[in-house]
Amino acid sequence: MDCEACLFACWQRVFASQHKVGQVIVREETLKRLRFAPVAVALLLTVVLASLLLRSNRKVLVFATGSDVGLYHQLASRIKKAVESSHADIAIELTTSAGSTENIARVESTEAQIALVQNDAKGGKAVRSIAGLYPEVLHLICRTDKDIRSLSDLNGRRIGIGALGSGTEKLTSKLLEFVGVELDEKTIWRGSFAESLQLVNSGELDGTFVLAGIGAEVVETAMRDPRVELVPIQMGEDAGKEPQDIAREFTDGFRVHYPHIEPQTIPLMAYEGRPAAPVATLSVQAVLVCHEDVDAEVIERIARTLFGQRAVLSQQDTAFTHLNEQRAQATLHFPLHEGADNYYRRREPGFLSSNAESMGFVITIVLLLWSVLVWVRGWYLQRRKNRVDTYYKAIDALSCRVGEATCLQELETLESELQQIGRKARSELVEETLAADESYIIYQTMFADCLASLQYVRTRLRSPSSKNSASGTT
Repeated sequence: MDCEACLFACWQRVFASQHKVGQVIVREETLKRLRFAPVAVALLLTVVLASLLLRSNRKVLVFATGSDVGLYHQLASRIKKAVESSHADIAIELTTSAGSTENIARVESTEAQIALVQNDAKGGKAVRSIAGLYPEVLHLICRTDKDIRSLSDLNGRRIGIGALGSGTEKLTSKLLEFVGVELDEKTIWRGSFAESLQLVNSGELDGTFVLAGIGAEVVETAMRDPRVELVPIQMGEDAGKEPQDIAREFTDGFRVHYPHIEPQTIPLMAYEGRPAAPVATLSVQAVLVCHEDVDAEVIERIARTLFGQRAVLSQQDTAFTHLNEQRAQATLHFPLHEGADNYYRRREPGFLSSNAESMGFVITIVLLLWSVLVWVRGWYLQRRKNRVDTYYKAIDALSCRVGEATCLQELETLESELQQIGRKARSELVEETLAADESYIIYQTMFADCLASLQYVRTRLRSPSSKNSASGTT
């Protein structure tokens, strides 16, 4: 009875060990399925965070320009490329317009956040200046056969004064009124520069005003025709004065009625050998403006990019050669935006605002590395547990064979196999390919139970009753 009780207790311990093994195996199978979960969660979190950061930090600015073939639109395209290449979180959308006056209205109504306008534009309580870019020079281009030598000669002539509602129309209307030229709707013409120059070439107009930067392509194309010439902006023909003096004296008088203009001369041979001498005229500054509510940090970065890439921009378009920090903030009609003022005064943004983008990137990388480390650790532990599983299965199979043994020789073979399993497990434990944890303790318990079963079966086979039973059978 004692032997039977001992055998029962032994097999009870084996069953308990196998039950633990089953629990461990189930738990390990679950871990196998979940081992990629940290990486998946980390990647998902990274994507979500990156999406939220980009969505919350990306600023989209609508940029009101002018005609899609005009200089405003061309310069805006250069500015857009420079800003977007330097700041991935700023996107600029260009939108065409009728010109300066419409651009002011769009910025005022927040249809656009930034725009190019003339410095003499009216209205715009919410409009703020970023930088004066270049002088827009007033060109008076007339047919040579009409003998027009000054503004006084325009009385009764058919003249183009700029597109309807444009800054050119406003300036030229005031200019003609100032010099006493009557504005007869039958003789004046409103339209784009290209259209008006075509009409001059065809003889339908005697002359036209073009407000553009020195070297503008539309003027250069027109000046290739010997039938047209540049006429000075002056009251009457005066061959005894220098063009610079004529421009200054005329502008001083006109500025009383029309502020924000500057004296200017069209240089000698500015347009492929023409004019043959400097031409007196006036200019108004082209200004990059924005709405007052645009973030100061964004405007500061745009201003910094504009002047930081001045050399590159100047190579792309000669209008940018006039960029100068002193002139860019002088005699501006609209007040400076806070962000532009911060740039000119070199007020650096705070640490968090200037490093928010890089800090977000670092945090994202740290989270991703952490998830990878967690996965590697889980994979390493799982690999070690999988090695213990092989010993569980080997001892479990050996235990079943022990219970079925019928002779001592078979038991000796089984014990030799058990000892071989033990030596291999101890060797891997020393080499640290097996961990001395709960899984290894379960293995030791199974090993001891299997060894006890061997001893019990050996004792039973050696007992007289077992021998008698065997001889009686024989």
